[in-house]
Amino acid sequence: MKILITGGAGFIGSHTVDAVVAAKAHDIAVLDDLSSGKRERLDPSVRFHHADIRNRDEVRLIMDRERPEVLMHLAAQMDVRKSVAEPAFDAEVNIGGFLNLMEAGREKGLKRVVFASTGGAIYGEQESFPCDERHRCRPLSPYGVSKLAAEAYLFFYKIQYGIDYVALRYSNVYGPRQDPHGEAGVVAIFCGRLLARRSCSIYGDGEQTRDYVYVGDVARANLAALNTPASGEFNI
Repeated sequence: MKILITGGAGFIGSHTVDAVVAAKAHDIAVLDDLSSGKRERLDPSVRFHHADIRNRDEVRLIMDRERPEVLMHLAAQMDVRKSVAEPAFDAEVNIGGFLNLMEAGREKGLKRVVFASTGGAIYGEQESFPCDERHRCRPLSPYGVSKLAAEAYLFFYKIQYGIDYVALRYSNVYGPRQDPHGEAGVVAIFCGRLLARRSCSIYGDGEQTRDYVYVGDVARANLAALNTPASGEFNI
């Protein structure tokens, strides 16, 4: 199976590439602008394209060259605070860049999309615990809005063009290669401070709760989504 993985040199992406390479049944290419990823994380067998998904011409050239059966779209503007400060930039990457990929892909025979979505940012303030996929979506940030919009577009492309999809709504992902300044960076920060025998600072009353998921489990979910007959949105 020919797979194009966007954001494949990043935190979640590089672990996913490792899992797909280990499966030994796929032809893999990675598209990454290296704004946060590192090329040295990638297995030598993986073809690499240094490009920005916002560049429509570059995306079309890569799609024409690779002609993937599956697009695993992990590239994103992921900073919630930046999305609030710069909502147009967030939409340019997470909606505009996504549509560049989908339009180029549908013209080149794309059959399936595995999409890295989000749980908490889409659901907003939870009304029930635990929260399942039927929970009402009321995003409280432009980041959540852009991810929910991409899910709606995926449904459109499935109905209009027959491109199947799985949208995986991750909770807060943690693990090796993590940027400590990211949304789930508190795990990396706490681990670093504890290893250095330094105290950890907790803001608030200490009663806050958040869901976390290990990056290796996310990579396995992404791999499973390649072949599952299921379609739609799933919490991870």
